Amino acid sequence: MSKQTDDNFEQNNQSEAEENSEQNAQFDNDVKFQDFALPVERHKKSKKKKVKNTHTASAYDDLDDFVYKVPAKGRHSKHHRHHRTKMKRWKKAIIILLIVLIIIIISAISAVMIALNIGRGELLDKNTDVVINIPKDIVTYRDGKVITYKGEDYKLNENITSILFMGVDEREFEKNDSNYGTNGNADVLMLMTIDTETGDSNLISIPRDTMADVNVYSTEGNYVGTEKKQIALAYSYGNGKETSCENEVTAVRRLFYNIPINSYLALDLDSISAVNDSIGGVEVTSPETIGQFTEGETVTLLGEMAESFVRTRSHEELDANLKRMERQKIYLSGFFNKFIESTKSNIMTPVDLYNSANPYMVTDINISKVTYFSSLLLQKNFTDFNLQTIEGELKQGDIYAEYYVDKEKLFDLFINIFYTQISV
Repeated sequence: MSKQTDDNFEQNNQSEAEENSEQNAQFDNDVKFQDFALPVERHKKSKKKKVKNTHTASAYDDLDDFVYKVPAKGRHSKHHRHHRTKMKRWKKAIIILLIVLIIIIISAISAVMIALNIGRGELLDKNTDVVINIPKDIVTYRDGKVITYKGEDYKLNENITSILFMGVDEREFEKNDSNYGTNGNADVLMLMTIDTETGDSNLISIPRDTMADVNVYSTEGNYVGTEKKQIALAYSYGNGKETSCENEVTAVRRLFYNIPINSYLALDLDSISAVNDSIGGVEVTSPETIGQFTEGETVTLLGEMAESFVRTRSHEELDANLKRMERQKIYLSGFFNKFIESTKSNIMTPVDLYNSANPYMVTDINISKVTYFSSLLLQKNFTDFNLQTIEGELKQGDIYAEYYVDKEKLFDLFINIFYTQISV
């Protein structure tokens, strides 16, 4: 009985030990599974919100550190975010800089376009409201803007602008309002015309001795009337500067049947060398032997040579001034040819020349006119000016030489330059 009881007791103890062993093994497995799963679970929770770390150190801490310290896919570290912010700032700065540059370029282009429009308007501003004094034996319409001449009909070309150039026999300009009649003479007179549509251009040489109707003023500047005088003397009846130029313009305009003269520019004697050298000198071939120049000799004029070439004349010859005018035309042709070529390679040449001449000139030409004139030289492909001379007869007056124009030839010249034939 007791033996059987002992066997049953031992058997129960063995069964209980095995059962406890199985439970302990299951418990160990659960613990191991939980230790492995904990970091993964915490990683999943970390995507939603921060969870207080209550996990004790384990063999999986390295894996845990990797999961928490390496940024998730699609996210940037703090360093990357800072770099990206700096890149954005640079991009914004570059965009702003480009916008500013574009605004500056547009403003510059706009300024040039405005200057061109203003310049064109000023160069042609006197062409619409004008009455041409056509000779009475010629049929005219619309205040002389349309005429019938030698069986052909012509109309005034309102696209032509004209500039009167004056070379004054003074070393420098001095304004004098109380000594009219003694303030210098315009020894050189050149009327330049430019068709702003076609680019056709002329340079008309007007002899200083040309007899013309000149406005005369008293010494104090009071208007006296008109007298038949050498056209160069019109300059003296003014203040030596602006009013002298305006009185000369009036005399030349009257000679050309009241045609508008849109601008004027007067240069003193000191300007010749300065302006000549500003474009690197002018090459000429002398038409006569005079002073330091020999007929047929080609030289490049520099410094005082330029003034000698255009001013020297013999006082013993009646036609000395006509010979001098021939040299002046040769000089101006060479000067403008070089000026045009220089402008084609450098559009700022007219502005540079204007600034170089500024200390020696009196003019109503401004930068707007110069800008528009520069554009004309480039757009219309200027090559040369057509040199013209007023034909007439030179006579010896009581004291000085007097030049009387051939009226018919003058009018032919006038029609050919300032009018266009109306096609039937």
